[in-house]
Amino acid sequence: MHSPDIVLFWAAFIAYLCGFILYSLYISFKNNFFARLALIAMTTGFITQTAGFIVRWILSEHVPLSNMYEYMGIMSWMTTLSLFIILSKYRRPEFGAYISPIVFMLMVTASLLPKDISQALVPALQSYWITIHVTLAALGSGAFTVACAVSLVYLLKSASERRCSVLSAQGSLQNAIISYFIFPAVFTIIMKALGVLPQNSQFLLHIGGSSVSGMGWFLSGIGLALPFAGLLWSYLYRRKADNGERVSDGAGVFTLVIITLLISALIAGLLIKWGYLEFSPQSSWKVFEFFGVMWFLAVPLAIPIYWILIIKGFPYLHKVNINTDLLDEINYKTISLGYPLYTVGALFAGAIWAEQAWGTFWGWDPKEVGALIIWLFYSGFLHARRQKSWRGERAAALAILGFLMILLSFFGNYFFGGQHAYT
Repeated sequence: MHSPDIVLFWAAFIAYLCGFILYSLYISFKNNFFARLALIAMTTGFITQTAGFIVRWILSEHVPLSNMYEYMGIMSWMTTLSLFIILSKYRRPEFGAYISPIVFMLMVTASLLPKDISQALVPALQSYWITIHVTLAALGSGAFTVACAVSLVYLLKSASERRCSVLSAQGSLQNAIISYFIFPAVFTIIMKALGVLPQNSQFLLHIGGSSVSGMGWFLSGIGLALPFAGLLWSYLYRRKADNGERVSDGAGVFTLVIITLLISALIAGLLIKWGYLEFSPQSSWKVFEFFGVMWFLAVPLAIPIYWILIIKGFPYLHKVNINTDLLDEINYKTISLGYPLYTVGALFAGAIWAEQAWGTFWGWDPKEVGALIIWLFYSGFLHARRQKSWRGERAAALAILGFLMILLSFFGNYFFGGQHAYT
């Protein structure tokens, strides 16, 4: 029997799923009836999720911010609140279709995490600074999540306006094969020849009643090579358009790769939760084993996702009136909102809490380093935006990369350990 807060979580989960589906129907049929139903569903989910936080607070007798499940909940809650603010300001139901999938993805991620209530907090968590630290960091991350959602739509719309056709363009298929198959394999062979592949990899894939092992070294090499190969090719390769001009399919390929990898990561998480995957314990290579699993999942997933986004999505996006300047503005404003929240929460409050809990403001903990890198990244984003007028596709790509960094930092406990491992 689930506790009341978990029941409310699953109720919010279902409401957000309904909102996502209804917004998708609105985009397909352009019927305001679906938009109204979707808003009701998202509002129901938001109210239910808020009630779940309150109930969990009462049951645990402390602010529910002590583990990763609770952090992800606050992050999805902030993303939904940002959606309501955007809808009230711009009166465009389309934004619900852009942001609700990300909200649902965050809820799916939260559903994979342990949900046990911590009745007795460890000494490090017995401080009001942890409430300030986690709350503001999660709210800032929620704002960055909204920026990622509108940036994905921006890149898809931008690519559709250039009538890009990623894998059907002349020469693109050969380059895709090189990027996603040959290059990772060559990279792995080089790593093995240099003797730098992990010797203690114990990657296991459980199939039925048996287990397959010994593949961790290969997965590590592929996982390390993937982010560089596909994305670098997508921006550097330029095809010849009908008018003879050399154009890049970078925006379309970048979005295709990112969405495919995010879905692959969710599926890998489900496989781990269901007991089909097991990574090397106490190994710094574990993160690359996870990337390798994502790669194997992404290759077959890329085909249906390509069909949905590029084949079916591009002609539709090309006809739909989406104001890309407005998307770019929301990207900038949400990052501008999230930046001070994240700065005060993740850095300043986090440092004060660390000094109280561990006796030092800075201890080179993996999550501390990750927070600093993320803060420097978004500082560079805002500087480039103000001083160098970085807008459009470059700003959208940076917003998406920033969100990926947040996810990696969030799940860093599982891969790198550290003093945040208890969360």
